[in-house]
Amino acid sequence: MRERTPVPDAPLPQREAVAETLFALTAPTPGPSLSRYIARTADREQALEFLMQRSIYTLREADAHSWAIPRLTGRAKAALMEIQADEYGGGDFDRMHQDLFARTLLHAGLDAGYGAYVDRVPAITLASFNLMTMFGLNRRLRGAAVGHLAAFEMTSSIPCRAIAEGLRRVGFDDVVADYYDEHVEADAVHEQIAGRDLAGSLAEDEPELLGDILFGAAACLTVDGWAGDHILQAWEASRSSLRGAVGVRS
Repeated sequence: MRERTPVPDAPLPQREAVAETLFALTAPTPGPSLSRYIARTADREQALEFLMQRSIYTLREADAHSWAIPRLTGRAKAALMEIQADEYGGGDFDRMHQDLFARTLLHAGLDAGYGAYVDRVPAITLASFNLMTMFGLNRRLRGAAVGHLAAFEMTSSIPCRAIAEGLRRVGFDDVVADYYDEHVEADAVHEQIAGRDLAGSLAEDEPELLGDILFGAAACLTVDGWAGDHILQAWEASRSSLRGAVGVRS
């Protein structure tokens, strides 16, 4: 993975310098975009496929990064706790992001059971979830876990707005779009915390982890990019992005 991941040059291990590097790394780029395709072009069947693909991670949203909590200390730990508290609804079950997505699936007519579509999604979708889990479970990779979460949060708000628009465009109601509406605002806040208070503070406090922080962020973008490209290329070729689908869509 390290050999296939382009990592930016390391800045000084200072809070603002690290945040600036991460914001530059995660800045929107021109070209094909899965979220823009969903907003403007995808049909209802493709929107359902997308929700099935995302169920692998999102029904357990935040859990993989929460493994890093006991592996951090000080400012970085406090920042991670602030982000994760929001992810788990601030103690309100109905606002847990996992539960919001379960309601999205149910109201879209899909199975909200965890792992219901694990045999339908391609390996790259599983690899995306496995990557963040591997980072979170290994103390030696705690810097990579922090960088991964930072990149994840920094690239969420704008795509979620586009996905919510697309879901409504193909006829889904506000309950289905609620999960993505929630992330438009929440992740706009989280990206600032993740870039500065989490990743930036960790780099200041443990400069030896700076390389892993940048690697984790770049790995997030790389693997999630591969997963998104798989879906987009299948749809543009009028094929399903799921395993076991037969034939070409008309």
